Amino acid sequence: MQSYQTIKDMKLRDAWLKANGYNPNTFFNPDFQADYIRANAASKQLVNDCFDLLTQEQMELIQAYNIKATHKRMYQVLNLYKKIRRQLHRQMQKK
Repeated sequence: MQSYQTIKDMKLRDAWLKANGYNPNTFFNPDFQADYIRANAASKQLVNDCFDLLTQEQMELIQAYNIKATHKRMYQVLNLYKKIRRQLHRQMQKK
């Protein structure tokens, strides 16, 4: 069980994060660095190897991610990469 002082400190910390433009729920994510690296690799591979499978909207998402990487865009790129890989796998099974 957390002490009253710990809870008070956590509330102060969260208030400071919010006041400085950070989301306390996503600020302390130990997997962020790994996901960021994976998303960068996925965006490069999508552009280099799967360009013909991407729609205009998907290309705009990748370009927006490359300009400014946010949590939301990072996970959108990772999900897009997974979707395209599934699509390629289905195409290979049909042959």
